[in-house]
Amino acid sequence: MKKFIIFSILFLALIQLIKIDAQAIVPSNPKDEIIAPSNIKAILKRSCYDCHSNNAVIPWYGDIAPFSWYVRSHINDGRKVLNFSTFNTLNDEKQKKAFEDTQESIVIRMPLSTYLWMHNNATLSDDDKKALKEWIKGKN
Repeated sequence: MKKFIIFSILFLALIQLIKIDAQAIVPSNPKDEIIAPSNIKAILKRSCYDCHSNNAVIPWYGDIAPFSWYVRSHINDGRKVLNFSTFNTLNDEKQKKAFEDTQESIVIRMPLSTYLWMHNNATLSDDDKKALKEWIKGKN
């Protein structure tokens, strides 16, 4: 049993050396960020920005492997799908597609339930969803 405990501690210590490349805050040009009314921007920042912007706030467990691998992977994946910090660098066609996809995601899956376990304040209320959908509808 003693060997198992020593091995487990050593294993947990060693896996801390394996890093997933994702920076919490990546400098970006403010003029590239999505333009939205203040109420919409507040919803996006509260519920979406941790995975879909260059301004992710990494929680305390986000630097401890193996949790860090999961958190950083989600941030990387989220930024690949949609990055609100670089939204204005997209051409009109890609922006329109992003708005359509965002409207669909709001209804189906966002924010992810696994994210909401530790970020209950990110839950989109019915009013939040309605406001986002109306704003997106005005963009198409």
